[in-house]
Amino acid sequence: MLILEKNFDFSKTRPHRLDFSNFNITEFGKLLREKDEKFWREIGEKRALKLFHSVAARVPAYQDFLRRRKVSVEKIKTIKDFAFVPIIDKKNYINAYPLKDRSWDGRLERNKLIAASSGSTGAPIFWPRGEYQEFEAAVIHELIYRYLFDIHKYKTLLVVGFPMGVYVSGLATVIPSLLISQKNYNLTIAAPGTNKDEILRIVKVLGRDYEQVVLTGHPFFIKDVLESGVEDDVKWRSLRLKVMLCSEGFSEKWRKYVLGAAGLAVDKPLSIVSTYGSSEFLLMAHETRDSLALKNKLEEKAGGLDGVFQYNPLFRYIEEEKGGLIFTAASGLPLIRYDLKDRGRIITGEQAKGEFSLKQPRWNLPFVTLVGRSDQAVVFYAANIYPEHIKSALNHPPFFKKLTGRFVMSKDYTPKMEEFLEINVELRKNIKSDLKLTNIVKEQVDGYLKKVNKEYLNSFNYAKTNITPRIHLKSYQDPKYFKPGLKPRYVSLLRHLP
Repeated sequence: MLILEKNFDFSKTRPHRLDFSNFNITEFGKLLREKDEKFWREIGEKRALKLFHSVAARVPAYQDFLRRRKVSVEKIKTIKDFAFVPIIDKKNYINAYPLKDRSWDGRLERNKLIAASSGSTGAPIFWPRGEYQEFEAAVIHELIYRYLFDIHKYKTLLVVGFPMGVYVSGLATVIPSLLISQKNYNLTIAAPGTNKDEILRIVKVLGRDYEQVVLTGHPFFIKDVLESGVEDDVKWRSLRLKVMLCSEGFSEKWRKYVLGAAGLAVDKPLSIVSTYGSSEFLLMAHETRDSLALKNKLEEKAGGLDGVFQYNPLFRYIEEEKGGLIFTAASGLPLIRYDLKDRGRIITGEQAKGEFSLKQPRWNLPFVTLVGRSDQAVVFYAANIYPEHIKSALNHPPFFKKLTGRFVMSKDYTPKMEEFLEINVELRKNIKSDLKLTNIVKEQVDGYLKKVNKEYLNSFNYAKTNITPRIHLKSYQDPKYFKPGLKPRYVSLLRHLP
């Protein structure tokens, strides 16, 4: 167990990037196959407790947070005790304390890099990152690149299509990838960000000199890149293309469509790999062969999933509480029982095998499902309208050739102060809006909401007015709603008030 004891100790101040250069990923991969899930769960629990006590002793903001809530730190001895530690979130912790007070020892200057969130739920927030977090991120990326993309076998061009600059996602991909490239891999990185034309130029000019191309970015942006590439005579299949996505969920119908549209083999779904990440924790989980098998079974039963992933409790300790996911990790800023407002479920390997007849997973790790965010709903006629419901409604195969999949919804009011739900939907390039398509989209959205959202159905049945969403089809990259660049914002924060 030396590999775990030596490398995964957040409390030691040392250059972890040097640890990563000597980190043996194949030895770690062997542990993932040989050690059972109980081992990883227990080591994650032990680590969460150790982190709690370290943060309670060294982080001024968390000390004050616990003192105000009369928490006796010395009484938190077991993982059962840990479950009673108060939950933190953006409102009661992140926005309540200065950035430096949320840093280790109150010293912001010890962090090596500061990035910012995209502000999808409000104003962007700054997130410092330390060397240990970069080490963890590099290990997780190396697992994906080696075991899903075979970068140890092929000369690889990695094209980063996430937003660059101060924003988290671009940096969070470039930095670990650069650390990986300095090991014994033939890996070259290009980082054009969300400049679609530059991505295509890089692929066309440089792609022929490599044995495979890995493209990363947000799902609906990458879909646009792939479709535009086909129009520009890019032969994606000849490039042995692999895709890594993050930040947005999608259905398996969407994955198959995109594979087919790009000329890739639809029977090799892991040519497109989705990951689960956040500004606070970076990558937390990712798809595997086994998580994809489980997702297919879950979609057959219920649908409406943003994703199913495997995660390692050693990196991110996750709890399920009242349908929400609670996270603990050292990160750049240590966070204890942090509520991301993500809704989902934890499924053990035994549950996956018993309830869903899944075969023995390759890695003995638990699964986490994601079904959207609880803080991004529009409350409309007493019904919570979630973006994932609209996203699922638009994930309708007949729409794939006409709509990009991006939308913005908001609540507004008529002159008589009657509220209505407005949804602006982006058309694909060179597709024009017409009344027939608008009505088809409206019927699809309304029908899907009635099917999956009982609050909406009840409101529809008893409202004294027509509450069917108003659909507006907007041109491709509409400057008001769909300006190219950052991660899409599905709920407009500029709503009119009555």
